[in-house]
Amino acid sequence: MKEEKLIELIHKKSTNVLTSDEQQLLNTLLKSKENQLLAQQIEATWEKSFDYQNDFTPNVELGLSKLKTRMKEEKTTSTKVVPLQNSKSWLRIAAAAAILIIGGLFTFNQLNNELDWEKVAVTDLTKDLTLPDGSKAAINSASELEYPTVFSMEERRVKLKGEAFFDITKNQEKPFIIESGDLRIRVLGTSFNVRNFGNENLAEVTVRSGSVEVSHKNGGFTKILKANDQLIFDKKRKKVRAVSKDNNLNALGWWSGKLVFTKEKMSRIKQAIERTYDVELKFTQSDILENCSYTISNDVKAEGLTAILDGLEVAFAIEEVKKISNKKYHLIGGKCNY
Repeated sequence: MKEEKLIELIHKKSTNVLTSDEQQLLNTLLKSKENQLLAQQIEATWEKSFDYQNDFTPNVELGLSKLKTRMKEEKTTSTKVVPLQNSKSWLRIAAAAAILIIGGLFTFNQLNNELDWEKVAVTDLTKDLTLPDGSKAAINSASELEYPTVFSMEERRVKLKGEAFFDITKNQEKPFIIESGDLRIRVLGTSFNVRNFGNENLAEVTVRSGSVEVSHKNGGFTKILKANDQLIFDKKRKKVRAVSKDNNLNALGWWSGKLVFTKEKMSRIKQAIERTYDVELKFTQSDILENCSYTISNDVKAEGLTAILDGLEVAFAIEEVKKISNKKYHLIGGKCNY
């Protein structure tokens, strides 16, 4: 129904999750004077609702269902029924539904408790997980994923701290939404990687297939990413630092088991190796990182870190690869290979 869709679109606009296609549809609906009046009523009620709860997602279907049930009860118990004018009946119903739906803010805690949430925290290893809708998530070490045991009727929402790769089951009617710090990632069906550790200044979203909508929770920006796109978000400045191509998908090396670089600056390769193997590499000859390039094609799972370190030792004439601990190595001496 158009009135239900209008309510949904106005709520999405108020919470900064409206897509460009939905904005066009909303503009079309608001050409009607009756729709404009309804929109004003909903927005006014929404503004007042912030005194009670800032983070609420209305259940449109549930709200309308409750309203219709109440109307039927009144019809069967009342001795006198005053019919609404046909031209305005849907407007009054929709407005009442909007107030009823947003009125749910007063009992938000009760509604929220209806969703049972699971938390999966991963320490040293990685963990594969199947979500309630059949979507797949691979959670990296030192990361945490929260998800409801059953998704709501309107959306599939999860919360991520750290890094995870997602392969989302397609559902046009129910978007999949990831909350990760200040970022909101919204998809219908695709595969992508999200990295957002609390102790890192940058957050990354890298798309393997399909498309992904990335936005700031306060509406600061919205970017659409497609296959091989990578968005880097500066958390301190709260702005997008870059959107570029990661054609070899090295950001997914920890999940895919592959690293591929062709004449790439060593500083970038070092970062990928550290992330993939969860280690720290220190070059005592620091100019190697900025002035030297390197080509690498490594099957992480098959060859392992030792093969990479042996290759670096030969390529840059490293005097010694010293193991400080299981997660820390010093590469002593060396020079560029040109």
